Amino acid sequence: MNRGILGAIDGKTICALSTPAGMGGIAVIRVSGPEAIAMASSIFSKDLSGTPSHQAVFGRMIRGGETLDECLATVFRAPGTFTGEDTVEFGVHGSPFVQSEAVRWLIDAGCRHAGPGEFTSRAFLNGKLDLTQAEAVGDLIASDHAGAHRLAMKQLRGEFAGEINALREELIGFAGLLELELDFAEEDVEFADREKFDALLAELLERIGRLSDSFRHGNAIREGVPVAILGAPNRGKSTLLNALLGDERAIVSATPGTTRDTVEDTCVMEGIKFRFIDTAGIRETDDAIESEGIRRALDKAQSAAVVLYLLDATCDSHENTTKRLEELKVDAGTAVALIWNKTDLHPAPLETEENVTTFHISAQQQLGISEIKAWLLERARGQYDNDSIVVTNLRHYEALMATQTALLETREGLKNGVPGDLVASDVRQALHHLGSITGEIDPEDILDHIFSNFCIGK
Repeated sequence: MNRGILGAIDGKTICALSTPAGMGGIAVIRVSGPEAIAMASSIFSKDLSGTPSHQAVFGRMIRGGETLDECLATVFRAPGTFTGEDTVEFGVHGSPFVQSEAVRWLIDAGCRHAGPGEFTSRAFLNGKLDLTQAEAVGDLIASDHAGAHRLAMKQLRGEFAGEINALREELIGFAGLLELELDFAEEDVEFADREKFDALLAELLERIGRLSDSFRHGNAIREGVPVAILGAPNRGKSTLLNALLGDERAIVSATPGTTRDTVEDTCVMEGIKFRFIDTAGIRETDDAIESEGIRRALDKAQSAAVVLYLLDATCDSHENTTKRLEELKVDAGTAVALIWNKTDLHPAPLETEENVTTFHISAQQQLGISEIKAWLLERARGQYDNDSIVVTNLRHYEALMATQTALLETREGLKNGVPGDLVASDVRQALHHLGSITGEIDPEDILDHIFSNFCIGK
């Protein structure tokens, strides 16, 4: 299926060093386009025109009697290729000279050097991928831990696109009936059952709401689950950060107010990336710089997926703990753990807060750190290791929110007896926003922006 905006493809055969290699490795040079096989054959010792699809041929890369390399040339014939075009991949030795010369020879033969993401954009424009799958290729390349890789693979398999297409199909049926009513406006007839339409809208809004709500969790997995470490000065926040990271990342000092700004670092635990944030100690102060640090600390608490609130067993009491936690003003979906530090020097109070996980640790002595890590992993797996579809892309989230607005206006219009042409307009807006997710109706400038962020060779 071609996308109807194939003007974006200039008809040229393109080439790129798809997977560069260091000395001694193998690099892959990919050629794609209508003349790919002929151009590849022009610098290869064997004619590839009769080679079957998905077959590799061993030979020499040669031009004018000069041999550059011995290599494999693998032929992939359209339409059964990644781009939907004839493609040849050369597997050459990893010498930087060989790699650059091979690309130069192909360009001299008539190829054009591919732009960032151009192979994937051609796959999209030729109907081999929808836009969510094309974006998943970029996410897959960028994934630096198992959680991000898993989400990218789910999107690449088309699970998210399948749900979006199902939503569109259900809405299109009623949209068609509304449009039909406009053709018979003078007869004043209704083809779309308003009660059934309202029930459908309620169901669609529930499903879209579930998808949009998953964005916070999906984005946390991709970028790292944000964990904010808060508490009054000298409670051991920086020491705890260093203990969780296993590295001396933050400066530890007995002087109150040492941390004036947030200190962030990431680590991967059992395939899940966490982003730990050390913050300024929360207290009353007249220092303008420290006050700004405290404001930023509270902001981090509101945007974090997890808050670790530290208390000092040697000087804090359980009294007013509830008030301290309420002052954080965290979202209902944020997990909060109360951590009593320095319990090697003094026992912590036995009282516990209702619905708040409590740990007794010594960050300096590394006591109880493994329990905190296990709790963090359990929470992350509980939210993310399931079969539900998770939204990870801000563009998708914004389109879902716009769809939600259009459907709410549609429902409100039906309730208030708004004329059918206005209701149909709101439905068309909803379909437009849903279609923009998978690329059914995306303008070319949006496509250019998406694929320009890819690397050369993809």
